[in-house]
Amino acid sequence: MMGAVVEDFWPQGKTCAAIVSVIFDDGLDAVAQAPDLKGRSKSFSVWQYGATRGVERLCNVFADAGARTSWFVPGIVAQNHEQLLRDVVAPLHEIESHGWNFERYDTMSATEAIDLLRRSRDALNAIASKEVSGFRLPAGNWPRRFDRLLVEAGYRWSASLNGDDVPYSHSSSLVEIPVHIELEDRPYFQFNFTPAFPKGQSRIPSYEAVLGNWIAEFDAYRKYGLCYVIQLRPEWTGTPGRIALVEALLAHITSFDDVWLATAADVARWHAGKDTVVPGDHPINVYEAYVDEERAGER
Repeated sequence: MMGAVVEDFWPQGKTCAAIVSVIFDDGLDAVAQAPDLKGRSKSFSVWQYGATRGVERLCNVFADAGARTSWFVPGIVAQNHEQLLRDVVAPLHEIESHGWNFERYDTMSATEAIDLLRRSRDALNAIASKEVSGFRLPAGNWPRRFDRLLVEAGYRWSASLNGDDVPYSHSSSLVEIPVHIELEDRPYFQFNFTPAFPKGQSRIPSYEAVLGNWIAEFDAYRKYGLCYVIQLRPEWTGTPGRIALVEALLAHITSFDDVWLATAADVARWHAGKDTVVPGDHPINVYEAYVDEERAGER
């Protein structure tokens, strides 16, 4: 895949794939870092803005662009905003798991993890338009062989790891759709004075510069035939001014007829059907070999 587009890699003769995803945590991500935030109405309202205004704005833009999207939602958020999310999935958007309550799976047993993974999937399936099949890690590190727990809990794909630009399969058969931080909105726009988000209080950047970053990345992904995944949050990109960035980005992506604009589940199903095996020097295999070597040295 390096250096040039591989012929017939993507379906329908497309040059590359593009996925528009939304992460809707409703403030659970912030509370995980500052537990007292829920008792501070002024500060917590920054995150509540997503459900109040941002979700609707994003959905309107997606409808105008004719884009089907993938929403990653914790199970408890789905219970708290059931009707809002039913309205989201009605126009063929998909809803996928972002855990249960923004928990860290690297701090719990396999039994505890599987229980929460199933609990989240069951809650989301109750309102989803299609069977929930995907997962995005909410917090913490990816536990070793976590892919096997996801498969056992009923998931078929993940969009959590970063070590590639195209989908690949874990040894368990779980499909991984790589994501990258420069294609998220939170590193650019998350801001709150007290508690400090982010720590160090870096300034909010120029909107034009952020859009330039996202478009530059898309153009490169298209040039090399890769899988572009933009990750948006309604509290950060769903404001009156920033929603224009989403409009402009989607207008740029849809201006090319050789781009497969798909949901994450679509891409995962397509990749699973290819039945490909990752090479031994792939990052996921290198990591496994490294851990095995380290553990052998400790004996």
